[in-house]
Formats: sequence, C-alpha cells, structure tokens
Amino acid sequence: MSDDALFQLVGQALEARPGWRYEPSTTPGGLPSWCLDPGGRVTLSVNVVDGSVVVYVPETDRDIVVGGVDELLTWLDAYGDRYLTE
Repeated sequence: MSDDALFQLVGQALEARPGWRYEPSTTPGGLPSWCLDPGGRVTLSVNVVDGSVVVYVPETDRDIVVGGVDELLTWLDAYGDRYLTE
C-alpha cells in the first residue's frame, strides 16, 4: 500500500474521533499530518513514513512508530486520552 493510501485510511479513522483535524504541510518538504488539537495546541500528530504510521508527541519530541491503522487505534485507545487536554 502506498503512503498516500495509508494516510487516507488514517484520516478516515481519525476523523471519527473528537479533536482531530487535518493539517497540510506548513514547511517546504514537510509531511501533512493529522493533529490532535484539544485546546489550540497540538498534543499529538500522525503521519505516514515509509509505509508505517508514526505518532509524534511534541511534549517529549518523540516519534512512536505504531505500524498500521489498527495499531494506531489500539495505541490511541491505550494512551491517547492523556493528550485530550492541555
């Protein structure tokens, strides 16, 4: 599956969850992302790199590779609630 197709699947999954929005690339060469923005500050962002879904946690400047969409949703169910508030 291409990165673009996987990114579309990620978007379909995240659109159904509160607080998520699409953010086009804001820097040249940067990737578009799906961002969790509960109060005007991005607390998580998700994009696709080389066939893997990657969650970026700005608070810790850490990337977490979760694999695919199912793994992303499992990770969000386990850890995502802590990022729903600022």
